[in-house]
Amino acid sequence: MKRIKKLMITAIATMPIFLCSCPGESCVDEHQPKGFVVKMKNDYSNKVSALMSINNQNDTTYYCAMRKNHTSQILGNYYKLTLASYDDVVYTSIEISAWQDEMLDSLSKYVIDTNPFDEVYAYYQNYDIVALKSIVENNSLNKLERLK
Repeated sequence: MKRIKKLMITAIATMPIFLCSCPGESCVDEHQPKGFVVKMKNDYSNKVSALMSINNQNDTTYYCAMRKNHTSQILGNYYKLTLASYDDVVYTSIEISAWQDEMLDSLSKYVIDTNPFDEVYAYYQNYDIVALKSIVENNSLNKLERLK
């Protein structure tokens, strides 16, 4: 019985890792965006972001805390978002440097913005931050696919 309990705890503890990561080249979809340019209401680039999930009973849960290089400032209030999707991203009040894995269990009390993006543009080429800055500076966001 102790062994089963230990296996269950291990499975539950590692579940966020599997939900947040890609199992290799087989999950790469060439039709998926390489990233997003987002116009944000506030600068959350030094904050821990997470993914939000709402189940059938309207119960919101937050998982998959992202702590490194997920949001990089391009210019002004435009940022490069390096995630597989932007739809369910929320930002917390936790600074990246203050993150502790134990915070994952109580992540909901740190959420400060569940709708952080005013505009969202997808790009399908490998743009570095310099190329994205040029696009924003030249007001050429129409080269990207506007999603919001």
